[in-house]
Amino acid sequence: MIANTNKINWYPEHVGKGRFGNWLENLIDWSLSRDRYWGTPLNIWRCESCQQLTAVGSRQELAERALEPVDPVALDLHRPYIDEVHLKCECGGRMIRTPEVIDCWFDSGSMPYAQWHYPFEHKDDFDQLFPADFICEGIDQTRGWFYSLLSISTFLFDQPAYKSVLVNDLVLDKNGQKMSKSRGNTVEPWSLLDKYGADATRWYLLAVSPPWMPTRFDEEGLKEISARFFGTLLNVYSFFTLYANIDGADPEAYDVPVAEREEIDRWLVSRFNSVTKQIRADMAAYELTKAVRAIQTFVVDDVSNWYVRRNRERFWAPEMNQNKKAVYRTLWEVLVGVAKLMAPFAPFLAEDIYGNLVRGSAKKPSVHVEYYPEADESLIDRELERHMGLVIDLVSLGRAARNRVQIKVRQPLAALRVDRKQEELLKPMEELVKEELNVKALHYVDAPDAYVEYTVKPNFAVLGPKYGPLMKQIGQALAESAAADLVKTLRADGKLTLTLDGRTVEMTAEDLEIRTADRPGYALETDRDNYVVLETNLTPELIQEGLAREIVSKVQNMRKNAQFELTDRIRITYWAGPEVAAAVEAFQDYIQDETLAVAIERQATQGDDLEAWDINGYPAGLKVEKI
Repeated sequence: MIANTNKINWYPEHVGKGRFGNWLENLIDWSLSRDRYWGTPLNIWRCESCQQLTAVGSRQELAERALEPVDPVALDLHRPYIDEVHLKCECGGRMIRTPEVIDCWFDSGSMPYAQWHYPFEHKDDFDQLFPADFICEGIDQTRGWFYSLLSISTFLFDQPAYKSVLVNDLVLDKNGQKMSKSRGNTVEPWSLLDKYGADATRWYLLAVSPPWMPTRFDEEGLKEISARFFGTLLNVYSFFTLYANIDGADPEAYDVPVAEREEIDRWLVSRFNSVTKQIRADMAAYELTKAVRAIQTFVVDDVSNWYVRRNRERFWAPEMNQNKKAVYRTLWEVLVGVAKLMAPFAPFLAEDIYGNLVRGSAKKPSVHVEYYPEADESLIDRELERHMGLVIDLVSLGRAARNRVQIKVRQPLAALRVDRKQEELLKPMEELVKEELNVKALHYVDAPDAYVEYTVKPNFAVLGPKYGPLMKQIGQALAESAAADLVKTLRADGKLTLTLDGRTVEMTAEDLEIRTADRPGYALETDRDNYVVLETNLTPELIQEGLAREIVSKVQNMRKNAQFELTDRIRITYWAGPEVAAAVEAFQDYIQDETLAVAIERQATQGDDLEAWDINGYPAGLKVEKI
């Protein structure tokens, strides 16, 4: 604050002259109207004889002009001490300090200059850093800090002290009510920090809504952010460090050019650079909410749900060959990059991840002194991202279809049908779709019409204002037409045309309610321009394979619960009925390969030493022993 430091006070020589004098008088009047002693003493003296005014600009000047001995360093500039200093007037009279005080925000508004002791010191620093890129404060500072910064800077330099203003709005309760103790809807911040951590709390407040919008605070949302984003990131980080420690891997030292890595590695590197480019654009526009959401989506959807899940077996490979080095290097690069991207928003976790993963000579003392990541345009492959993006979208639709008809992904299905328009783009990645959705075949169709039944009705809310008197006839005409033919015409022409009572009626998709129902044996799922049709009929062979996959899942759970090492070999003993036993016999090699079992033995009866399981509706017992 200017009032109690040795930094310059920006007060004029003669108050009341020029535009700054007028503005200052108005500001003083406003300050006095609030509280005579609430603020900073004005360093202005008035002559007792001639009433002339003068102002003092620094401690040193005050010491030189004072009638009494003044130590410029030790002098307290606050009242009542400053009142004891008198100056000599040009007329020979004594000058006393005026009793007025100025609003304390005048001090804060002088911050850009006072912090550098400008213009006495740091002129180069000031010229480089002024004006500020942005200032950020609560909306209640509009008449305080925002205004005083603007006013003082305008007087001094004919320009604002800042380029942009970010205004924090209020934090409300989950129902949109202002928090207050009388309502009992306040939140104890320390309990939230103890429970979820400062990073998660800060991240939630940015992710839930832009800072300049009122934020509805709901602890359930904070809990979801903590689990979904931070939980997922920590799981990926733990997965990476677990296998890196097992293998004694040093990904930072693996020099595997991106061009020589597998397609999915190149895709993740491309996605990271695309996301980084978008985040930098968002940050430049102060779109902090978009930035944290982009980081969150990338980590959860691209890194965890797709890349890590698709590449687990590469981490499990027995030899540290070029392929395994590539997957380690790719995930290492992305985790370090994510730590840098999230550092401004989640500083503590970012510091932990960076500090543990970066060890070479290029390591900085902290992630917070690293440069913020910049996108490498040469590593962005838009076409590859488009290909993989389509695969991810179709897989998501296929999984949604499975969930709706309650068929687990572990249960193989005969076929998946997709739009023929996607064939060229999807052809190189067919095997990936089939593997992800556990289907035996992928077929391309012109339309899903053969696998669903349509119902077409008028959208009364939209059509009513257009064709009110004809609504009954429109409904009747649609009911009497083949719904599938109506949909085909709408798809081909973009509209339906009817002639009723000599009047032409045109309807688009927005004018109609089109509903679909799956035909037996199929499940349709759509999203925007994409659709998939899942064939849901199960043959005996598919059922057997599904049982085998379910057994593998149960055995893996038992291995985990028994805390076996990932490389431990086991023996499986089981009891089951003929259906499950036939599946074990048919897929014995598959079960052994997946579970690292050296043998599978069937037991005649269910003993107490076997753990009971439900294998897709069939009772069974399993035991695993480490060899």
